[in-house]
Amino acid sequence: MLAPMRRMAAISVLLASGGLLTGCGSGGHAASSTTARAGASAGGAAGTRTKAAPAPGARGAPAGAGRTLAKAQAMAFARAVNLRPADVPGFRASSEHERKTAAEKRLEPELRRCLGSSAETKGLVESSSKGFERAAGIASQSVSSEVTVAQAPAVVDKELATIRGGHLPACLSHYFDLLLESQNIHGASIGPVSTKQGSPPAPGMTGSFGLRFTTTVTVSRVRIPFSIDILGFVDGPAEVSLFTFGVPRPFPAAVEERLFSLLLERAKTHKI
Repeated sequence: MLAPMRRMAAISVLLASGGLLTGCGSGGHAASSTTARAGASAGGAAGTRTKAAPAPGARGAPAGAGRTLAKAQAMAFARAVNLRPADVPGFRASSEHERKTAAEKRLEPELRRCLGSSAETKGLVESSSKGFERAAGIASQSVSSEVTVAQAPAVVDKELATIRGGHLPACLSHYFDLLLESQNIHGASIGPVSTKQGSPPAPGMTGSFGLRFTTTVTVSRVRIPFSIDILGFVDGPAEVSLFTFGVPRPFPAAVEERLFSLLLERAKTHKI
């Protein structure tokens, strides 16, 4: 889950540091604050990252051959599951590259503290789709996916324990509060970050998770809400995450649910 959280941090900082405020300054009207909808997709969950042991190599194969095979299989699975341009008509692939800001680097220990020891374990494969976005005035939406294939099943138990311990939403909200406050946007104020969590339906999977983060930026008494969802499921050694962002309204629930179902069906078809 660490990589999707990093992506969420990057978009939050981009939003707060200029992208959102540019449209506001042109005289656009902000939509009234909307209530986060914790539907079958949005709203949250019990996170889990499953980590699978590398497949053993064939007898007589050189050391590391099993890991090489397992990684190739994991990469093929990720390519088959991740979102593609045809999945999101009306969206364009983003050409921007995410770079960590100084604040992100400084606060990364806080993020790792929230996620616990599992944040230190690198997956066998961590592969993301392109980011897909569409915008009109200050209204903006984006979506992407990520597939992680883990190395050790024990990591799953640790992450589940982290989620079920109950401290994760508050910890992550605090992290994003600190991250957004660090931007020092002139003439703007950022409200506290709130979090909802739940478990979107994922039949046939080991488990599912979902988190929704919401806050507002206020400029010249105009309140502009934005929300970010991370939805995902676990199956064997694989964790598949869907990441959506929306301002001033949440990402459309029907589209989010369709894309989540699409990832779910692909994971079943190409089971690793």
